[in-house]
Amino acid sequence: MLALRELCQWLNITERHARKLVERDAIPYRKIGHLLRFPEAEIEEWTRPARRRPRSHLSSRQEGRVPLGRRSRAGSPLPKSLIE
Repeated sequence: MLALRELCQWLNITERHARKLVERDAIPYRKIGHLLRFPEAEIEEWTRPARRRPRSHLSSRQEGRVPLGRRSRAGSPLPKSLIE
């Protein structure tokens, strides 16, 4: 379990940003009393980009949901919640 300061050093984010992620429930965490703790394995998984399924597995309904112009072409290594 990582403490807030350790998490911030690992992800290179400020404590304020980490607390905002917790407030939005955008990051895996546990509350032990009044302390925030972050399970290292879950944080490691959370920081990995989601694997995309090949297009052939998508139904025709799912394919047309996002116009091509709106898709991000440069895949970001961080979750969207960290970028905002």
